Amino acid sequence: MDSQVCVITVWYLLYIAYSNAIKTKVFIDTDNVIQTIPDRFLSVTIDTAQIQANWATLNFSSPKIQRLARGLAPCYLRVGGSSADFLQFNPGVQRDKNIQRSEEEYLKFSPYAKRNIQYEDKLTDAFEIQKLKNFTMSGKQWDELNHFVEMVGWDLIFDLNGLLRQNGLWLPDNAKLLMDYTTQKGYKIAGWELGNEPDAWSNIGYKINASQHANDYRLLHNILNQYSQWKNSIVIGPSTTGSWPSFTYLKNFLDAGGPDIVSHPTFHHYYGHGPDMTVAKFMDPKLLDSLKHQIKLVQGLAPYPLYGKVWLGETSSAWGGGAAGLSDRYVAGFMWLDKLGISASLGIEAVIRQDFYGNSYGLIDPTTLDPNPDLWSSFLFKILVGESVLNVTMDDQSGYVRMYAHCTNTLRTDYKRGSITLYGMNLMTEPTTVVFPQFQPDVKLYLYMLEPVGKDGLKSQTVALNGKTLKVNPDLTMSQVTDIPEIVNGTFTFPQQSFGFIVISDANVAACKNKV
Repeated sequence: MDSQVCVITVWYLLYIAYSNAIKTKVFIDTDNVIQTIPDRFLSVTIDTAQIQANWATLNFSSPKIQRLARGLAPCYLRVGGSSADFLQFNPGVQRDKNIQRSEEEYLKFSPYAKRNIQYEDKLTDAFEIQKLKNFTMSGKQWDELNHFVEMVGWDLIFDLNGLLRQNGLWLPDNAKLLMDYTTQKGYKIAGWELGNEPDAWSNIGYKINASQHANDYRLLHNILNQYSQWKNSIVIGPSTTGSWPSFTYLKNFLDAGGPDIVSHPTFHHYYGHGPDMTVAKFMDPKLLDSLKHQIKLVQGLAPYPLYGKVWLGETSSAWGGGAAGLSDRYVAGFMWLDKLGISASLGIEAVIRQDFYGNSYGLIDPTTLDPNPDLWSSFLFKILVGESVLNVTMDDQSGYVRMYAHCTNTLRTDYKRGSITLYGMNLMTEPTTVVFPQFQPDVKLYLYMLEPVGKDGLKSQTVALNGKTLKVNPDLTMSQVTDIPEIVNGTFTFPQQSFGFIVISDANVAACKNKV
C-alpha cells in the first residue's frame, strides 16, 4: 500500500506541476488578410556620415559585405542622416578635400536636443553634441555607392542637403548637379528625400517652419519632373524625429503640402537615448507598445489612401548611435522583431533599419564585418515571412508573450501555399508552453528559435538557431538558416527571454493559398 500511495502521490504532483505550468494560447484569424507588406518592407540605411568618413572600414568590393547585403535583397537603401544636411556633391573633387562654407552663410550650431520621449509618464530630454561639419562627396564615392547597390540588388533612396539655402529658400543647384551626373552615368535612383529631421533644425541654428519646408519639396518635385526617369519616383519626407513636438511639425508640413507633397510620409522612431538604455528597457512591454501609439498618430495625420502609406524612414533601438554593448547584441532582437511585427500589422509599408553598417546599432560589426544578431533575424524574416499579414490574439494580455503572423513566404522556401509563419518572443523569466487550439493537436510546427550563445547571455553578440551557432564560414557560405528547423507536434515550449519563428505548414489557410 505504501508503494501505491507513493506512486499516486508522484503522479498527482506531476499533474499539479503540469496544470500550473504557464501556457499561452495563440489564435490566428485565418479568414482575413489585415495588411499586405511589399518585399522591400524590411530595408536598411547607411548613414551619410560614412561618406564623410570615406566609408571607414566598409569596403563595397568585399565579397563578404556583398554576400551579407544580398541576403537582405530586395530592399531599399536609404542614405541619409544628420550629415546629409552638410554634404555637397562635386564630381571632380578629390575625396579628401572639402568645399568650405563661410561662417556668415552657415551658422555655428549648439548642442542638439534631438528628441523628447514619453516614458514612465516623465518627459525625458536627451541632448547630443553633433560633431557635424561641411564636406564634399566626390563622383568616385557616388560611383562606388551606385555600383554596390546595383550589384547586391538594392534600390537607392538618397537624402539631399536641405540646408543649402539663400534668403530662406532652398538652393537646388547642387541637387541638380548630382542628378545630371547620375543621368549621365545611367544610375537608377529609386527615390529622393530632402533634409533630415527638419523639426530639429532650430537646434543647429536654422528656423525653417513646416510650411517653408513644404515649399522646398514643391521645388524638388519641379526639378525631378525635368528628368524623365524621376517624374514618378519615390519622394519621402519630412523625416521628423518622432519626438512628441515633432508631430505638430509633421501635421503642418502635410497640411501645407497636401497629399501629393511626398509619396510616403515618414517619421523616425527610436525607443530611447543610447546611454540611457538598459537590458530591462529592451524587454519592457510598455516601451515596446509605445510604437503603436506613434504609428497610429502619424496615420491619423496622413490617412491612407488620401496619402501614401507611412514609412518608418529611419529606425532602430536607440538614437545617438545606439546603446553600446546592447544595440548590437542578442537583447536588441526583442525590439527589432517586435517593431517589424507591429509595423506590419498596422500597415507601415517600409521599416528602414538604421544601420546596415556603423555605430552600435549596425547590422554588421564594423571591425570584424560579421553579422550582428539582428542581421540573422532579418535574414530569417526575409526568408520565412510573406507579404500577407494575419491578425493574432492571445489569452495572455500582459504583453510579455508577443506573436505576429503572416502567410509563409513560399517563394523563398519549400513550404506549400496555405502555410503560415508566426514570429515573436517570450519576455518572461520562465518558459511558456504555446498552444494553437484551432489546429489539430498533432499539427507539425517547424521551429526556428534564436537564443544567445555563451556566458554573456542576453548581451551576447553570437546567436544560435535551434542550438547551432550561426556564422559566416571562411568560404563565405553561411549557416543554412532554413535547413535546420526543429519539428514538434501540436505545442512547443518557448524558452524564457528568447525569440524566434514558427511555420505551420499544414495550416491550410485559404487566405494564404493564392498569396505569399
